[in-house]
Amino acid sequence: MYWLRLSPFLLLLVAAACKKTIHSEAVNPQEVPPTAPSSFQGLIVDDAQQPIPNAMVYCGDLSTTSDSSGHFSLSNVMVDTNAAIISVKKHGYINGFRTLMAHAYGQQYLELTMMPKDLKTSFSGSAVGNIGFTGVNLVFSPNQIQNSNNQVYTGTVSVAVDYITPLDPDQPTRMAGDLRGIDNNGNEVGLISYGQAAVDLLDTNNVALHPDGEHLVNITMAIPGPYRASAPAQIGLFYLDTISGYWKQETLGYKQGNDYTGNIRKGTRWLFATTYSLVTLDANILKQVGAPAGKLLTTISTKIDFYPTYSYTNSDGRYLGRVAANQPLILILTDPCGNLVFQKEIGPYSGYTSADIISGNLDICTP
Repeated sequence: MYWLRLSPFLLLLVAAACKKTIHSEAVNPQEVPPTAPSSFQGLIVDDAQQPIPNAMVYCGDLSTTSDSSGHFSLSNVMVDTNAAIISVKKHGYINGFRTLMAHAYGQQYLELTMMPKDLKTSFSGSAVGNIGFTGVNLVFSPNQIQNSNNQVYTGTVSVAVDYITPLDPDQPTRMAGDLRGIDNNGNEVGLISYGQAAVDLLDTNNVALHPDGEHLVNITMAIPGPYRASAPAQIGLFYLDTISGYWKQETLGYKQGNDYTGNIRKGTRWLFATTYSLVTLDANILKQVGAPAGKLLTTISTKIDFYPTYSYTNSDGRYLGRVAANQPLILILTDPCGNLVFQKEIGPYSGYTSADIISGNLDICTP
């Protein structure tokens, strides 16, 4: 199972010293079909990296449960192949949402970490809710919270929050979405996270609640220490659209001391981020010709500024994802025990690119 010993930030610093080239590449103007059947395999674990059995896993019109070892499988699901959505629910855990590009008529692998749902904090739905957590503060307006019938809920609202920074070693499996967003101009962009929060709201019967989408929620997040000096004065404030799977920019956040703060109406997953341009990379990652490097965490970052994207190779060693456009990149493969087993310089890419990347023999652990 997945256990990353080094934070992504440190992994990217290590990778910057590597200067190699890919085995082969070709630019292809054809993007993947927007809607097609695809299949998904995955692993659901908790914050101690232990498997979570009997978690409900949803994708498209299909659902399944994870088995005793935390694994699940969904076959031939009609999805948006540019942004397939996997959502996971389990009593006692904060709901998980993952967005990924999907192989049309193929299969994709992913791993997802669920955090325990600590419901010790609450407020009255009829009053101002000023809720403080480590790294995050939320302020809800009176009568802003609604039930599943979109009726105002004035009872006790229990709140669970997961605050995720780019320094967290499990960010690749714990984050919502996939660090792709839609900016105010309607463009799909890569996101450089300065912190995100996943928020679950529950009534007294543990039934989900939500903000009404009209009143403002004030969000304040601590800027991670290494990013404070260079953090811009203003930054995009995004919410996760669980229908499209993309982070969508609604407004701006502003730097105040060591924090970002902003007001937003939509969603319950929020992210402060800057943006950059993306292209698609469709790669076969092989230990040698005919021997795929399957089910490995694949981090592809910019070589200069270390902006990461995360995905997994499938069982056939195929990687499909968006990466930074027109920049030299570093590809890192991490095995199921969290060991960095391969790194190589690739790119830059100006458009859709297919490539074979030969890693050579890899020393991959068996968890």
